Amino acid sequence: MAAHSVLQVQELCDYIVDFLHDHPETLKPCALVSPRLASSAQYHLFQEIRFGDGVKWNDAGACRRFCAVLNSSPHLAPLVQRIRACFTPDVLSQLCEVKLPNLSDLVLFRPLKDKLTPNDVPKAARLIGFPSIRHLKLQDLVFIDIDVLSRLFQQCTHPLDSLALSHITIHKHLYFGPSVVFRGPANAKVKIKTLSFDSISNSHWWLLDPQLPFDLSGLEDVDLGGTLSVSWLSLLESNRLSIRKLRIYAQDAINPKFTKSPIPPTVLASLPVLTYLTIGSLGEELQDVETLLEGLPPTNRLALLRIDIMTRPREDGLRQLGAACASIGTGCTVEVNLWQRYMSSGLGASDMAGLVRAAFGEPDGKGRGRLVMRVDGAVIENKRRIVE
Repeated sequence: MAAHSVLQVQELCDYIVDFLHDHPETLKPCALVSPRLASSAQYHLFQEIRFGDGVKWNDAGACRRFCAVLNSSPHLAPLVQRIRACFTPDVLSQLCEVKLPNLSDLVLFRPLKDKLTPNDVPKAARLIGFPSIRHLKLQDLVFIDIDVLSRLFQQCTHPLDSLALSHITIHKHLYFGPSVVFRGPANAKVKIKTLSFDSISNSHWWLLDPQLPFDLSGLEDVDLGGTLSVSWLSLLESNRLSIRKLRIYAQDAINPKFTKSPIPPTVLASLPVLTYLTIGSLGEELQDVETLLEGLPPTNRLALLRIDIMTRPREDGLRQLGAACASIGTGCTVEVNLWQRYMSSGLGASDMAGLVRAAFGEPDGKGRGRLVMRVDGAVIENKRRIVE
């Protein structure tokens, strides 16, 4: 009975801390109140570590204190799963000396648009090479040339299979140039399964260079942001039998008003195992989404179609889109996500849900698919949808 009672108390403490986990300033005193609160609070406090922004904060000092805590309390190191750190030698050199056995997600950023030199790379390469790292995001980095970028991955291990890029600039645009050298056997390349971009200002063409230390032959999850072009189309086609998740922006893919090199609107027909599809679109250009959906084969395997609408849509455009979605298939869930903060119309969440409901029709219980309505990512309604 005593053991059972203690277990109940610990479970209650876990629930309390879970409820407070979005408020680190509250979790810290929780960790000091009771040993039972401490373990749960420490889990939330150390699961994700963020070091300032590199300008307003003393990142090196914060990192030094963090490493000192881990050295004095080694039981905390296994709790660290994600780190967001500034790409500076004084921060990276300290992190490299700490044992972080469960660090799987790493974000390296540089807020100042300084070009990175080869001398900055070794420490980052050592950190990226931690055997537990599975996901890496590089953000706001400027490299002198592609060779400097390539050196970041010289110590990578096989678990790293997810790469995200945001606002990466190569100073010397030497496409297939002599400076690009991958020094190692083909099987030493980093096999990427998840590839994503969140910048529409950079095409990241250099990723297609076969001399880089990336193996992109088995992509399963691709978020191309606004980088879709004819050259990237060949990458999709070469991975047609492995890509199961895809995110694209309709206008940057097929609308000549937004791209100089639109791709064929039948691009989705070449992906027979595609299961999860996200299409971003301006609200006034929803016909581009319809055009892409028309390219889906009748035997498609879609389980989830998500449509992110970034600006206020016209009601007639929503109705036409609703009709197009109704013909996709009975087993597909359709999510319509409207981003209120980008809409200057003053519409509330319920008003937006009403627009979608009117366009897609009231559920009649006959269809097996679902219609999920979201505003800024939060679910407003989740019901059966009409399927023709």
